Amino acid sequence: MDDISEMTMPKIQDLSASLRNLRRPWPNQWPGLPLVFDRACQQLGLGNPRKGSAVHRLVGFGRAVCELVEQDGVKRHAQGQEPAYHNRLHTADTLVCMTYLLKASGALNVAGARKPAVMAMALCIMAGHDFLHPGGAKMNPGELEARAVQDLQPLMAAAGLTLAERQIVKHCIMATAPAQVKGIHLQIRTRPYDLRQTDCLSVLATEADIMASTLPQTALSLTKSLAIEWASQEPKAAEKLLLPQNRLLFLEHAALFSSPAACRLGLNAVKLRQVKRIEHELQNADRSR
Repeated sequence: MDDISEMTMPKIQDLSASLRNLRRPWPNQWPGLPLVFDRACQQLGLGNPRKGSAVHRLVGFGRAVCELVEQDGVKRHAQGQEPAYHNRLHTADTLVCMTYLLKASGALNVAGARKPAVMAMALCIMAGHDFLHPGGAKMNPGELEARAVQDLQPLMAAAGLTLAERQIVKHCIMATAPAQVKGIHLQIRTRPYDLRQTDCLSVLATEADIMASTLPQTALSLTKSLAIEWASQEPKAAEKLLLPQNRLLFLEHAALFSSPAACRLGLNAVKLRQVKRIEHELQNADRSR
């Protein structure tokens, strides 16, 4: 299992359909995050890794993470305490989005994109990037990401991940901290894109993290969910999340897409259409005052 010989270019419409399909059974008939992980592995040709290989270690780790996140989510949901946004559905969203980014990267012959160990690592990162997230808004920059990395250490050890593999997981999860995202994209702007390089893989992780919140089909429901999650600690910030001005700030400064896969899928065009619409609406509102 050295690489995947063929990959076809996915369409953003199919991604939107996949995200809609995740929402149909949520939360009462939810099939479980491990199943979402397994299906992502199957779509990427990672379903039967050779025992003892890096892919076998990584797939085992990723599935173990998903099992724990699912168990924790089920328990918290029963108690009415599962976060409204940073929940099992968000993790599933990011796994699906990463799968599409990897498929597009493979179809574009991006260096390293067809390597099974690279794809397995990418799925593991998304499975664990918000590991046991407590919800809420009051946190220092990078605090939750650092906590997730720390809490994942026993699982990485149990799965036999090497020190180098653990460092990749750590680097990519820390890169998803909002304060880090812009710098991560700038770091690789002038370099050849190679997913075997941790910085490039980090960019893909940041894109998968916010892709569902960028697509218009899922953006509103996710923004409302985040507002609900923030409401108890930061009610004013929660209210502002729903304003068009805040959506504009998110699209222009947080929803960054620079990987070849994201560009080919048309994420920047999706953003631009929304930006133009919101700017037009705000201008009309100003004129009517």
